Amino acid sequence: MKKMKKMKNTKKSKADTKIRPVPMFSIIIFAITAVCGACHIMFYKSAAFADAFNQSIGRAVRLTLSKISGIFPFSVMEYLLFASPVLIVCLCVIVARTSRRGGICAVRCVTGVLSLAALVYCLFAADFAPGYRGTSLADKLSLTDRQVSAEELHQTTLLVIDEVNSAAQDVDFPVKGSSTMPYDNYGELSRKLCDAYGTVCDEYSFIDRYSSGVKPLVISKYMTYTHISGIYGFFTGDANINTNFPDYICVYTAAHEMAHQRGISREDEANFTAFLVCRASSDPYIRYSGLLNMYEYLSDALYKASPELYTDAASRLCIQAKAELRAYSLFFDKYRDNKAADVSDSLNNSYLESQGTAGTASYGMVVDLAVAYYLD
Repeated sequence: MKKMKKMKNTKKSKADTKIRPVPMFSIIIFAITAVCGACHIMFYKSAAFADAFNQSIGRAVRLTLSKISGIFPFSVMEYLLFASPVLIVCLCVIVARTSRRGGICAVRCVTGVLSLAALVYCLFAADFAPGYRGTSLADKLSLTDRQVSAEELHQTTLLVIDEVNSAAQDVDFPVKGSSTMPYDNYGELSRKLCDAYGTVCDEYSFIDRYSSGVKPLVISKYMTYTHISGIYGFFTGDANINTNFPDYICVYTAAHEMAHQRGISREDEANFTAFLVCRASSDPYIRYSGLLNMYEYLSDALYKASPELYTDAASRLCIQAKAELRAYSLFFDKYRDNKAADVSDSLNNSYLESQGTAGTASYGMVVDLAVAYYLD
């Protein structure tokens, strides 16, 4: 009797396999993908819906990814990208071999692979996409949307210069004019930035409040040729930084990528959030880094608007900060012009434009936010 019952179950199992050529986990992922796709469409229709999604489901997804990837001391995103060619070859071999067993096996294998691609899309739709379509940071901060004049740029730049000069007094400049992070590792920097984020979150509840860290990239030196100083892995939750750049840029970049990690998707808004966080920090070097990076954005815009006003403002910058900027310019000469940077910029610009932003030009739009913030 027991043997007969066992044979029945075996037959039933085989029958189920014939009825379900698509794996159950693939069916579940495709169903979730359909829901995510519908929500993604709604992000375009309603900023309020995008905001609500970003601060509820999106926040939960980002927190979960951050905590899982945070278990590992290395960048999970970087290692997955390194391994992707090998993984793709392995998947192709598996699909080819499985296809020889028959139609159903081939369908199950192909749908399994497709479900992995669908899962990546789901993570993008839940983690990063709503931030591009939600209410602007200017509206959330009640900042006036204005046409910035050269005089307003000049006034704002002077205010930031005063703060840079003050912060520089508490910073050491031991290496050929360049400042050095006074931290043992990036874990310490992450903790200090999380503290600063906590201060900002007390004022702005739309920014996710949790503890996370940044991951140094192994390929930092080679990545510098692309001019990329940091990248957020939306499918892993990693906030990654290029450690080959000068320390004051690494600090600001870390704050920028952690802003992406907390639901701020647009580049100008991540830049401004990073500035607010650095400026709110109790650590002198973090404050100095945020202020000097903001000065660079403002001074570039001011130079284009009025070279005379730029000259006046730049003359007021302290000697230490001027030496820092000269040292950075010398460092960057090696990487300034190359094909990798052109390709990277073109791809990044296309991606950002596809998300409804001004492309790579959106990085510099932080100037408008800064002027409104200071002069309002």
